[in-house]
Amino acid sequence: MSLRTKFMLALLFTGLAAVAMVGGLAYAGMTKKVDSLRRERAAEHFHASVTAYLAQYGSWEANRGKQGFDAFMRSRAPLAGDRPPPPDDERRPPPPGAGRPEPRDEPPYHFILADQEYRVLLGAGVYNHGELLPEAARKNAQAVEVNGRVVAYVSPEGVITPSRQELQYLAAMRDALWFGVAGAAVLALVLGVLLSRGLGRTLGHLTGAVRAMHGGSLLQRVPVEGKDEVAELAAAFNAMSEKLARTHEELNASHQTILTQAEQMRELSVRDALTKLHNRRHFDEQACTLFSHAVRHKRPLSVVIGDIDFFKKINDQFSHATGDAVLRQVGEILRSHMRLSDLVARYGGEEFVIAFPETELPQAAALCDKLRAMIEAFPWHQVHPELKVTMSMGVYADLAAGTAEAMLQKADALLYRAKETGRNRVCFAA
Repeated sequence: MSLRTKFMLALLFTGLAAVAMVGGLAYAGMTKKVDSLRRERAAEHFHASVTAYLAQYGSWEANRGKQGFDAFMRSRAPLAGDRPPPPDDERRPPPPGAGRPEPRDEPPYHFILADQEYRVLLGAGVYNHGELLPEAARKNAQAVEVNGRVVAYVSPEGVITPSRQELQYLAAMRDALWFGVAGAAVLALVLGVLLSRGLGRTLGHLTGAVRAMHGGSLLQRVPVEGKDEVAELAAAFNAMSEKLARTHEELNASHQTILTQAEQMRELSVRDALTKLHNRRHFDEQACTLFSHAVRHKRPLSVVIGDIDFFKKINDQFSHATGDAVLRQVGEILRSHMRLSDLVARYGGEEFVIAFPETELPQAAALCDKLRAMIEAFPWHQVHPELKVTMSMGVYADLAAGTAEAMLQKADALLYRAKETGRNRVCFAA
């Protein structure tokens, strides 16, 4: 069940309950008051009638066969609700075919009448004639005095029969009550539609905005209509959405900065600060991976270790600054002539290492000789007029060595051979 339906039902129930409660209480109170007043007035009239009746006839039994008490009462001034006696012309028999005359209304009240010894004369349907009136009923009985002598007692107990006018009045009250209930129902439905329409529209905007935020679009705005609590909720939602979107952007920027810094830190941890090549630790890790891949897929792999010739002499003769410049330039020559799949690193001091995946020994040896020639041919005089730089290299490509570290040791032995045979050359195991 939607909130709009619940709201309308709540208004409808509240309106009907209010009308029913107020109308019911008013109806009950009015009928009770009318009944009380009518009973009191009827009791006074009955008492006066009994007093007059006994004063006129002397006793209740003295009038037997004469005028009855009901007729005697009707001959007196009628009580409101009683029908007065009809005129003489209306007492004539009706013409033939006119049907029976309309029956006259019964007296609107029946009270209990007892003689001076509390024997019931009129029981009002409660007691039988001649029965002694109970002690409980005698307490509220009112004495009827004639010439200073108590001749009877009237008890307020009895039956009050509503008159036709009173019944019509009560029916009118009930009709008014039902009209009030119907009007309250219509008013509640109209108010429910009007109020729930605005509430449902605002809640619909909020629901759509929340779903959009759940989908990733944090910056949402809903219309703010009026100055009630729902409008305050919409305004608070807009402020929350803006703050969340701003915070999310800041977090994204911070996250991106952290990622960039982490990448920089990772690069710094695997890079040589001087040559910008990878360092020894990174080379050892990656070389193991390349070796495992080559063995598993039976693909070729060549490793190279190179050393700058007479580097200590360069530092001693031309300064350490010149030696650093030589290392940077050699690193740049090696890096700029590598494939994306190749791995080159500064291994320590003036030593450099290279791994050539998917490369047989002859191709690796030829590429190393090309690199050696490029290093020798570089215009080192731009760094220092008397500077000359060469490099010796050892190349090994037999996976039977067992590990990448073992292959590198074999290549180092070949580098040592190149140093012994005159430097500035590439040695490899044929």
